[in-house]
Amino acid sequence: MLDHRYGGNSATIKDSEIVYVKDGGCDLSEYINLEIKDKIVLFEPSKKCSLFEGSFALEKLGASAVLISTPKSAIKPSFARVRIVDWKEGDPLMNIPVLSLTFSTFKTLLAGINNGARVDLVTNTEIKVVTTSNVICEGRAGNPNNTIVIGSHLDSVAFGPGMNDNASGSAATLEIFLQISKMSRKKTLNNRLVFIWFGSEEDGLLGSRHFVRELQKSSSPHESHVRLEQIALNLNFDMIASPNYIPMIHNGSDAPSSARCGSIVVQRMFEKYFKKVADRKYKITDMVAGSDFVPFMNAGIPTGGILTGASEIKNEEERILYGGIANAQLDPCYHKDCDTINNVNEEALGLMSKGAMYTISNFAQIKDLRNQLAKCS
Repeated sequence: MLDHRYGGNSATIKDSEIVYVKDGGCDLSEYINLEIKDKIVLFEPSKKCSLFEGSFALEKLGASAVLISTPKSAIKPSFARVRIVDWKEGDPLMNIPVLSLTFSTFKTLLAGINNGARVDLVTNTEIKVVTTSNVICEGRAGNPNNTIVIGSHLDSVAFGPGMNDNASGSAATLEIFLQISKMSRKKTLNNRLVFIWFGSEEDGLLGSRHFVRELQKSSSPHESHVRLEQIALNLNFDMIASPNYIPMIHNGSDAPSSARCGSIVVQRMFEKYFKKVADRKYKITDMVAGSDFVPFMNAGIPTGGILTGASEIKNEEERILYGGIANAQLDPCYHKDCDTINNVNEEALGLMSKGAMYTISNFAQIKDLRNQLAKCS
């Protein structure tokens, strides 16, 4: 068994009964008459509700712990979050243990219920709510109504140094900020640039979600002078120096309809860099989840970005197209303690940083930016 992320605090439970509930704990009517209090509850995930919704409902009914089965096809327990997706301070978190177990273990426990099986359960976990920050640098020059937000996350996972994920993106955008600051003394930018280094991306995009959410509260004080309606587009840079890299561009067509056309224009600007400037092959990859572009995209703001890959396996065809090693991960140290400076591919970092600079500087000088973002046909 494995603790789900945010799956409650430490507990020692001795000689406990197990109760099975259907539909992932989503339908209260399925187990309202069951004796839940002080018992360990076993269930399978359901599409009817999230893991958190099911687990939290059971906690409120007095369950002492929750055990959740993985799908039959899974080969190891899940490390999924058991938490509200757009969590913010004041929202509830699990207190009782929530653990993932393989399907075979689930079936064994399910069979044991009929034979009166009892369970001892010991967990060693802790949930802390701590303060984190976004670092925001607002440009003074350029049209504020055509603001371009350049984002990269400044944090890493707890058990990794995070040199590729994401010191690579953060360092690149910092250097670009410094270079553009020097250039703008001689040549004024047409559009305002706002650089943000987001906190707590690895915990569920908390920094970027907070930034956008606060801007959506028109009556609340903001952590910056930017208004949501002023943001014309967002550019995201996350993991741009993977050792066995593939140059990748996010697919603008994946954006929701309110942000799709502009996101396609952003994609094409990155493509222009790889085709006309770098003369390098590239791959279009999905833009649906996983990094700080998500809150902007969901708010209807065109977005895009470049990246070099995480734990995906490079196949032989990709090795021929992009170089590197076939049948190996793009970043074998993704979310591991070996993501040190030695894990950074300097060639990839140079190629992708120049692509970021090219795209940012070009969008910064387009006078009719919003009109251009509307031309995607």
